[in-house]
Amino acid sequence: MKKRIYYAIGLMLGLVVVVMGQMPGEKAKMVVCDVGQGDAILITKGNNQVLIDGGPSSEKILSCLEQYVPFYDRTIELIVLTNTDFDHMNGLSAVIERYGVIEFVTSDGVHEGDALNKLTYQLVNAQIKVKGVERGDKIRVGEVSKGDGLELRVLWPPDTIAEYSAVFSDEIDDSKREQILGASAKRGNLNERSVVLLLLEDEKKILLMGDAGDQAEKELLLSGYLLDVDILKVGHHGSKYASTREFLEKVKPELAVISVGAKNRYGHPTEESLGRLEQVGAVVKRTDLEGTIVIEL
Repeated sequence: MKKRIYYAIGLMLGLVVVVMGQMPGEKAKMVVCDVGQGDAILITKGNNQVLIDGGPSSEKILSCLEQYVPFYDRTIELIVLTNTDFDHMNGLSAVIERYGVIEFVTSDGVHEGDALNKLTYQLVNAQIKVKGVERGDKIRVGEVSKGDGLELRVLWPPDTIAEYSAVFSDEIDDSKREQILGASAKRGNLNERSVVLLLLEDEKKILLMGDAGDQAEKELLLSGYLLDVDILKVGHHGSKYASTREFLEKVKPELAVISVGAKNRYGHPTEESLGRLEQVGAVVKRTDLEGTIVIEL
């Protein structure tokens, strides 16, 4: 009998330790998940979670969320899909299947593929509406005015064709869907339509570049929207066509984070991008070398 009592007490104490260990803190946290060659960033503050991209692997993104989202919290307040490449989008289907999602936003750079079809099925099944965002939009999660929320400012793309988000729904027929996807494919490099976000948190400025490269960087420089930042999520996994010298000299990041897979076939991050980051004095952290990177904001 005593053994059973001690066993029950031990279980209760163990449960308390687990719950306390996963209790959300007051300060925001940025978790750059190690999802291999892809992007997935979780930003948490209090009971609010924002997931930016889902990486290429269902298993890897779910593993990251299980570690950094309390087990009793089954809601993701916001998902931002920066672009519809496989390495950003594929894992999101599993996230939507497991978690309730309140808001889902993306840009208008869409292209046909199994990952898009799978994600669309999950979005429709969960009755989640997809909204296109553009420069000037502000996305708020939680009670920002009371210091218990997050605000993300959209810096790119400059405009969005609203009807393109219809491909994530069952509101259009196959003919219209093919028309939209075909028109999108003719717009050139869809990485340059990536959602670029600025997070202002506790006097820190965090710039999240998605897969945006030199074309978007040039336009952002001309727009006047760029600021000196504390943290830069490096665009396009450290491609030589992103993080140009002019761009880095403007944003002057103290910390640059690269989400990238070990020994990937693209050679990311390239020596060119690493050299330019070194020249502006940025400390570089990489998921291929360090695994998941956690930054207290």
